[in-house]
Amino acid sequence: MTKKSVAVILASHGSFAKYALDSAEMIVGKQNNCGVLSVTMDLNLEEATQKMTDIYQSLDTSAGTVILVDILGGTPSNVSGNFCLTKPNVLVISGLNLPMLLDLFTNRQRSLEEIAESLQQSYQIGFQNITERFQEEEQEDDSEIL
Repeated sequence: MTKKSVAVILASHGSFAKYALDSAEMIVGKQNNCGVLSVTMDLNLEEATQKMTDIYQSLDTSAGTVILVDILGGTPSNVSGNFCLTKPNVLVISGLNLPMLLDLFTNRQRSLEEIAESLQQSYQIGFQNITERFQEEEQEDDSEIL
């Protein structure tokens, strides 16, 4: 019997979370047991909290829930932070980006503790100065020719 997958909620300002999910699914395939909270200008804190509750209740959260938010301190993270205090087995992580999302979607059977550690590593590995890397590689290629 395979282990159940954690539920995933992506929360962001505007449609960022929706499009991050679309991009991840383009790479790893359609994901089940996921929800998206898009906090728009016309949504107040109470309405955002109710939408988060509705999303949570629509998912199978028996294996736990991971909520990825765009930035710390904004409405998505505040709603999620307060939310994790009232619901069991919820992990909230800020810094939503594609490397983290791909990592999460390929490791959804792990424990919340293992997921948290893996997402932190993905976040750090995902940040690269590509200009610097390409310039270093070009310099190495040039020195090999000489």
